[in-house]
Amino acid sequence: MKRVENVLLFLTLLFFPTQLGKHFWPPFSFVYSLPIDYLSPTIYFWDLLVVLLITVFIASGKPINKLALNIFLLFILSQIISLIPYQSSGLNLGAGLVRAEQYLISGLFGIYIASKNVHQVKFIFIWGLGLAILGQSILAILQFFKEGTIGLWILGERTFSLSTPGIAKFDFYGREFLRPYGTFPHPNVLAAFMLLSAILILWFRKTERIISFLAVIPILLTVSRAAIAAGLISFLFLLEKKGRIILVLAAVALLPILYTRFTSIFNFDNVSLLRREELSAVAIKVFISAPFLGVGLNNFIPSASNELLVGPSRFLQPVHNIFLLALSETGIVGFSGLLLLICFAIWKVRKEKTLLLAWLVIIFLGMFDHYFLTLPQGYRLLFLIWGLSFSVLELKSEKSP
Repeated sequence: MKRVENVLLFLTLLFFPTQLGKHFWPPFSFVYSLPIDYLSPTIYFWDLLVVLLITVFIASGKPINKLALNIFLLFILSQIISLIPYQSSGLNLGAGLVRAEQYLISGLFGIYIASKNVHQVKFIFIWGLGLAILGQSILAILQFFKEGTIGLWILGERTFSLSTPGIAKFDFYGREFLRPYGTFPHPNVLAAFMLLSAILILWFRKTERIISFLAVIPILLTVSRAAIAAGLISFLFLLEKKGRIILVLAAVALLPILYTRFTSIFNFDNVSLLRREELSAVAIKVFISAPFLGVGLNNFIPSASNELLVGPSRFLQPVHNIFLLALSETGIVGFSGLLLLICFAIWKVRKEKTLLLAWLVIIFLGMFDHYFLTLPQGYRLLFLIWGLSFSVLELKSEKSP
């Protein structure tokens, strides 16, 4: 049973970045006759791995971390309570249940991690996440140079090219480059996975610098502003003197590209900024309309779909801020549940500087995007680090003489 459990844990980490799944399209997953991925019930291959892992763990009779379980139950209750039918006349109950189901799967994975003595399986984490980083790095590089998809649909890679409408691109003095996706829904999520996974591997084993530098390549190729800024600060903090020197020299060499990318948001690439500003205004408006319970979990898009947003087409996405999203969808109750989930974990790792840094990265990235609460790899990352936060005491006690 232990061997089977270790194999399943390795596979959940290896396939962590994938989004292979079966989508279903009931009527509630459409807005203006457009299919919306965020509202679609989906069975992911990763979900099945987690269910098997949890089943084997329970069957082995090992104890569950009750504190982590109780914190998660309070969180999920605070989210589900926003789906009370009578509290919102326009509630899309089906969409809310879709998000609740995904939180439940990822949360159970987090509880499993919290219930483990992570020191005993740290090499599974290093190899699982390390191979995932290696695979995504290779895929991102190939996508960048090919300017399109490689064809790994079996891992959930979507079909796209530089000419695909709405695809993420980087304009460098009139030349357009594809921002690679890997097997993620967006380059920003790929960058977040690379950054947080590298931080975790360095937490497990400080000598794994090669894997960390492998993660830097796709982060730079995605030219994700928030991830690059967070990554530069994080690696300067985590790496030793030689690694810091290499990082600074690389940043100086890439300064023309980085300068263009960061300044573009104030001129020719300001649509992204304007959309974020308008979505934030919509979120505040939605929150004021239903401050206590919000408009319902996963109901931001349906409730805000009648708003005119900046750009050539209607921008049907959640607000790009996890805290505004929580307030608008689940109100003060759900927002309090999210704060409890995050703050309790931060308190647990207050003396573990590397994991504390991981939480600061999540909070920083969450101020500019929504994927930690809306996309599969996003909430997987959130609950992975949350589960590790509760296992820190186990790890420290194992190190003690």
